[in-house]
Amino acid sequence: MKSVRSQAIPEIRVRCPDSLGIRAIGAVLIGLLTGCHTLGPSTIKGTHSLYNQAIVSSIDEQFLENLVRLRYRDTPYFVDVTNVTASVNLEAALGLNGTQIGLDNATSNFLDFSAGVGYSTTPTISYQPVEGEGFVKKFLTPISLESLLLLTQSGWSLGRVYGLCVEQINGLQNASNASGPTPKAPPVRYREFNRLLQLLDELRGKEAILSAVDPGNGTVQVELRPTDETQRAVNELKALLGLDPQREHFYLSMDFVNQRPDTIAIRTRSPLSLLFYLSHNVDVPLAHRQSGLVTVTRNPDGSAFDWHQTPAGSRFNIRYRASRPENAFAAIPYRGQWFYLEDTDLESKSSFMLMAQVFRLQAGTVSVTAPMLTIPVRR
Repeated sequence: MKSVRSQAIPEIRVRCPDSLGIRAIGAVLIGLLTGCHTLGPSTIKGTHSLYNQAIVSSIDEQFLENLVRLRYRDTPYFVDVTNVTASVNLEAALGLNGTQIGLDNATSNFLDFSAGVGYSTTPTISYQPVEGEGFVKKFLTPISLESLLLLTQSGWSLGRVYGLCVEQINGLQNASNASGPTPKAPPVRYREFNRLLQLLDELRGKEAILSAVDPGNGTVQVELRPTDETQRAVNELKALLGLDPQREHFYLSMDFVNQRPDTIAIRTRSPLSLLFYLSHNVDVPLAHRQSGLVTVTRNPDGSAFDWHQTPAGSRFNIRYRASRPENAFAAIPYRGQWFYLEDTDLESKSSFMLMAQVFRLQAGTVSVTAPMLTIPVRR
């Protein structure tokens, strides 16, 4: 992060008779003191947004780099910005010279003085590795049903939340083999899961599906409210999930082993498996695939499987190019290429944002005690 320096006040040079010198110097000093009085607020106004923007950009680039690392089976790592402090340095200068000028047999005394002032800010940034037993457990722990409910009730679509964060619903698989390094074999039944997500978004948009936590026992329940318009979609949804066609209330559970017709059993992904799933949608150069730097998933006929057909792949894509892209939301150099998230790819940006929220929701409560690195930034 670069230090931020304000525009310096121009130097003032004045020549005046010595009878006015003291008063002029006093006026300049009053001006300098007045400027110092307003220095603090003006500094915050000019630098706060710059620090905010720099921190957000660095976090986005870190997530992007870790996704690319996973695509190449390199080790992911996170470093958090824990503190940013800035010191303000005020620089002022004042000069005074005396001269005599003879005019018509008379001598006049003049004082020649100059003044200038400016200030600069020097930030000190503290970094801390995000690691430790508590973080690793949170990183590998499946996302809870309460977190899924919180995300969907906060405005995220069911299709996006379930398409990224859920691995299986009542035996219907959302690329279950994609929760780790890129597999050699393609996922199965993902097209049925795509249809399930379409039905969920359709029914929610027409307020035909509701979910809530039972205050009595704390269980999560789903209610289907079919109308003449949505009856066909509700029937298809129940058939896909193997639910009792006569019921309207269903339990939401993470017990995906014992399936019941009155229960929607969900197996969620962990934050790490979510990162792995999204990393399969990082495009890589042909030369890297041919040289074995990445795993190529192949269909039974030997052709390359297109991960963009999966529920996550249809909502997320990282591109690459040889030179730095001009219009990118986030971009990082890696292995001789620039990997980037297109600024106009709103679908991918939304999924990227959801991934970051899931990560903070799951891992943000962990107390990190790793060593801290503090770096003063100089001009």
